[in-house]
Amino acid sequence: MRRAVSAVVLAILICAALPTGAARASASGGCADSGTTLSCGSGMGGDPGRSGGSSGASGASSGGGGVVQRHCPDYVPYSVAVPGGVGGPPPPDAAQPGAWYVDLCSVGNAQSISQGLQWFATGQAPTIAQPDPATVGAQAASELQLPTPSLALSPVTTGYVNLAEWLSVAPSIWHLFTTSAKACNAGGCTTATATATPAIVTWSTGDGSVVTCNGPGAAYNPGLSASEQSTTCSHTYTTTSAGQPDPNGNPNDGAFTVTASVTWTVAWSGPDGSAGLLPSLITQASTSLKVTQIEAVND
Repeated sequence: MRRAVSAVVLAILICAALPTGAARASASGGCADSGTTLSCGSGMGGDPGRSGGSSGASGASSGGGGVVQRHCPDYVPYSVAVPGGVGGPPPPDAAQPGAWYVDLCSVGNAQSISQGLQWFATGQAPTIAQPDPATVGAQAASELQLPTPSLALSPVTTGYVNLAEWLSVAPSIWHLFTTSAKACNAGGCTTATATATPAIVTWSTGDGSVVTCNGPGAAYNPGLSASEQSTTCSHTYTTTSAGQPDPNGNPNDGAFTVTASVTWTVAWSGPDGSAGLLPSLITQASTSLKVTQIEAVND
């Protein structure tokens, strides 16, 4: 009978011996970079989504996947929760033969544990589903470590009114990043992979303009003539940066804050061929650019 089971003792036993109903991590560890794809093994701890890096004048990141959730109810045999235990005699008028089961979703306090005990006739216990590949894929996405973009401007430190400023981020980040996660419950284990692909770079140029580029952009090469190179990612300032914030307090030495935000398309794939999209991730970095007026000299 349920009353024959000490809820407090059961709580201790479940915490010590139970294969937890919440998905648990399995970290494969380490990363391998082929030059086009960075693959990392990822542990799962229910952490919020994050991505990071160290390059760029200043950087930040946002986005993230979900946290693996258990399927509820999540029943396991009492003998699994408490090895060797049977949970006492069946309740009155219970179908026979049968056994006691424990709902892992009810593990938490004495009352919920007691309410989570259920008698099932043989063959009637609910099937325990393995963790959902889409959910595990979202967890893998939350473990992606994406690089902060490193900005390259041409001209570098000082731009000029009516002269195109070339905008680019380091092309070394422009490839796939992947990570995998493994989640287990009483029904088994599921491994899924998340892949982040750089899609666009959105530039906030500091003068109120926004430029969207479909790739990392091209850095100007002073070793080549202007006719030998071009870019599809640039911005032409029509005003100087005079009057913009300046750390020295000199209004004539102000600079525009230029921010590049890389949007990453994120997808998951499961071991059964299932796949889908996840919320995108964004990494960004900022730098300063002084823009001045070119003075014409008449003879």
